[in-house]
Amino acid sequence: MRTLYFLFFFVLFSCNNNVPFKELKHDENFTYHEDKKFTGIAYEKDQEDNIRVEKHYEVGKNYLTKLYDSKKRLQSEWTYNNKEVKVIRYFRNGSIESQEDFDNNYNRNGRSISYYRSGNIKNEWNFKNGLKNGIQKNYYPNGSLSDEREMKQGVDDGFWRIYDRNGQLEKELFFKKGIRIDI
Repeated sequence: MRTLYFLFFFVLFSCNNNVPFKELKHDENFTYHEDKKFTGIAYEKDQEDNIRVEKHYEVGKNYLTKLYDSKKRLQSEWTYNNKEVKVIRYFRNGSIESQEDFDNNYNRNGRSISYYRSGNIKNEWNFKNGLKNGIQKNYYPNGSLSDEREMKQGVDDGFWRIYDRNGQLEKELFFKKGIRIDI
C-alpha cells in the first residue's frame, strides 16, 4: 500500500509543470520552455512572493490567464481561443463583477454584463467591433429595468425606453442615426 501512495504522489508531482514566467521563451505563435512547446502553468510573483499572475498553457498556447490582488484574491480570468477572449472580473468578495466578450484584437464583441455587489444585473450591453450594437439594458439595484435602448454602430437608432423603479414606463423616445425624432 505504501508503494501505491508513493507512486501516486510521484506521478502527481512529476507531472506538475509550474515555472516562473520569465523562464519562458516566446515567438509569434507559441511559448516554449527548455526548447519545447510549453504545457503547464507559468506564474509571476510580487515582492512578497505572492502569485499575482497565472498563465495556463497547452502545447505552447496560452488558454487561460488568472490575475490576483496582493491579498491572493482572484481579480479576473481571461480565457482565450482562436476567435475570442472571454473576461470575468470579480469583486473582492469573490462574486462576479462583470463578464465580457472580446475579439482577438481586444475589441468588445458580443455581450457584456455587469453586476451589482448584491449579484443583481447592473447592465447588459451588446457590442460589435468595439461599438455598442443592438439592445442595451440598464437595471436598478433592486433588479428592475431602468432603461433599454436600441443602438447601431455606437449610435442611438431606435427606441429608448425609460422606466421607474417599479417597472412602469416613464418615457419613450425614438432616434434615427443618433438624432431624436418626435413620435
